[in-house]
Amino acid sequence: MRFVLCIVIAALLPTSALAAKGGGTMSLSRAQAAAAKGDQKAAVALQTTTNREACLSGCAARDIPKRKCSSACRPGLCHTGGEQAYCVSR
Repeated sequence: MRFVLCIVIAALLPTSALAAKGGGTMSLSRAQAAAAKGDQKAAVALQTTTNREACLSGCAARDIPKRKCSSACRPGLCHTGGEQAYCVSR
């Protein structure tokens, strides 16, 4: 259930809105560096990793436009600004 909620949150917020929250979306390498420096949201995102297919599936199940799903579910992208942070792997 947490996984689905993560997907819903990421799908409902456009990437620009996540980024506007002060680092809401970042690359996997940036998330790893931030976690190493003590950033708790980045650390949680790294611990809650999902694969791209599951991300796309959850996004599409919510009738989110395919363009937004493709943008939000890119491999190597971490969503740290949502209520439940997560990263997308291959």
